[in-house]
Amino acid sequence: MVQDFKSIVKLGGIRYSVVDLTQPLSETTEVYPGDPKPVKQVFSSIKESGCQHHVYTVGDHNFHPHGDAPSHQNAELQGRCFESFGMKFCFNRACMIDLSGSEGSEKFNGVKYLIEVDEEHLKPWEDAIRGKGAVIIRTGYDKWLEANKAHVPERIPYLTEGAADFISRFKGLKVFGTDSLTVDPIGGHYAHKKLKSLLIVESMVHLSLIPDSKRKDFFLQTSPVRIVGATGGPVVAYAFVKQ
Repeated sequence: MVQDFKSIVKLGGIRYSVVDLTQPLSETTEVYPGDPKPVKQVFSSIKESGCQHHVYTVGDHNFHPHGDAPSHQNAELQGRCFESFGMKFCFNRACMIDLSGSEGSEKFNGVKYLIEVDEEHLKPWEDAIRGKGAVIIRTGYDKWLEANKAHVPERIPYLTEGAADFISRFKGLKVFGTDSLTVDPIGGHYAHKKLKSLLIVESMVHLSLIPDSKRKDFFLQTSPVRIVGATGGPVVAYAFVKQ
């Protein structure tokens, strides 16, 4: 299968490099240990009925990327499920903080990434975040996802409480993105609660294709597939980088 994750488009007379930040879903996609694996079933066979129709059984958080609804880890917000994300969450000016080679990064099973994202990692980016509607933190775990390696919960990147507090101070933010499967460590809920007003987009891939020189200012599309009652769901994500 041809993998094409980058193209050039012209919008309003301006040329953009468009990076696809999504990964095709398959039955072999690695998921968080214990989560249900994607399953494809034949509902209608083209040989028997003239129509090929498959039914996919997937978890709310199997997708790369996927979004978290406020109901996912907030007991008081069970009425705010994945359909609650309207148009203001779909297209925003953004910046990306690349921490994949930062101090504290470790190499594990051939991939180097940062596990614990702290406030000190983010402070130098304060001016870049200010005025943006979306921010992405790249830990380097996108390479793990792209290689479809089995996940080790203790080695999945997360935000410390200080990092979550720092992100929450930017009142104009609508979207928080990361290449990690989650924003909290095992058993933790702090970041999900602190950022509950945002569309949290996890498991973003192909972030390395956003050019270094453009990472402080580009446009980010994060369109949630609004499944009623879901605690999360697929997000169609693209970075629009002005040429």
